[in-house]
Amino acid sequence: MPRKYRAVDHIVEYLASIGANHIFGVDGANIEDLYDAAYFHAGVTAVLAKHEFSAATMADGYSRSGAGLGVVAATSGGGALNLVAGLGESFASRVPVLALVGQTPTSLDGRGSFQDTSGCNGSLDVRAVFSAVSVHTERVLRPAEIGAALSRAVAAARAGGPAVLLLPKDIQQAQVCAGAMPAATTADPRPIGNPHPIVGLLRDAGGTITIIAGEQVARDDARAELEQLRAVLRARVATVPDAKDASGTPGFGRSSALGVTGVMGHPGVVEAIAASAVCLVVGTRLPVTARAGLDEALAAVRTVSIGSARPYIPCAHVHTEDLRATLRMLTHALSGSGRPTGVRVPDVVRHSELTPPTCAGAGVRYRDAMAVLDEVLPDGADIVVDAGNTGASAVHYLSPRRGGRFTVKERYPNVAASA
Repeated sequence: MPRKYRAVDHIVEYLASIGANHIFGVDGANIEDLYDAAYFHAGVTAVLAKHEFSAATMADGYSRSGAGLGVVAATSGGGALNLVAGLGESFASRVPVLALVGQTPTSLDGRGSFQDTSGCNGSLDVRAVFSAVSVHTERVLRPAEIGAALSRAVAAARAGGPAVLLLPKDIQQAQVCAGAMPAATTADPRPIGNPHPIVGLLRDAGGTITIIAGEQVARDDARAELEQLRAVLRARVATVPDAKDASGTPGFGRSSALGVTGVMGHPGVVEAIAASAVCLVVGTRLPVTARAGLDEALAAVRTVSIGSARPYIPCAHVHTEDLRATLRMLTHALSGSGRPTGVRVPDVVRHSELTPPTCAGAGVRYRDAMAVLDEVLPDGADIVVDAGNTGASAVHYLSPRRGGRFTVKERYPNVAASA
């Protein structure tokens, strides 16, 4: 006879099976059953935050660092609404996050219950609220649906962005049959784009090729595949601010690194792109912070893109949600008899820095501070920087660590709230 257990027990078991070993959040009456289930599961740790926004940014940072899918939990009413700003950052940056949000029991929907956010009978429709800051929002109304709903939410989040599951308290507490629940998988199939449409352009390039690497390279752990492609194309690589660790670190094309693009970046990137025959954009939409100063150069150069979302600039684009697989396909197509013969390597790869205004006042200069950090930060350290002058200096001067992430909270900044 199939073993019965609560829906929340299945949720926690599923999270553990896919490697999501931490839940960040704030407890409350309509989410306490999830915390109860996590407490009794040896493979999952519930981390309490001081505020739901802090919990959301913790889950965001957990995902960005490559630790696994970030999971955040919050109760109904104000607790749920406190997630919005944090999920908005994850949505803008396409960071995979799963939000588990408690709600009042379904029997009280639209009947004036405390913190009713069902959208019934004039109550706040929190599903509509979360739909604006997520790639997937779903309210579970029957216990038997919890397995399939959880699988859909995780798959949506892995494609890039936050997914929200709204969980009424009676659904969380309901008994479900273990055998009736869909089996958890470690990785849902992701669409793999065929790079064939851009192979010819890269193969026939007559001159230098410049690659702009983005955050999806780090998210999909495609650094090795990008370096293999770079070697075949003999290309130079620039990175967007939020993916400084995607290329140019020891073992991953350091000698061909141009630096960072955008407002916090290096002037030599603009010159390199302007002198290129082709610019290949990999895993980034190139928002303004990453594109500032490049529009004129990109408009004058044949530009193509690979990634999970089309860039903001007009260019041919190959959609893929598995960058590792698509880059391997592209490298294979450009190897052997298909190898490019017209590409060339520039005589000099110029490394340049911005020149800040001189200052004679007291205090530690940003350049000096970053030089000290560069000496003491160990391999494997993750570097997270916020917006502002200090963050910009870190992006400009501080090198990523071998085996560590380098991320920027640049769209809706306040990473300090996650402390």
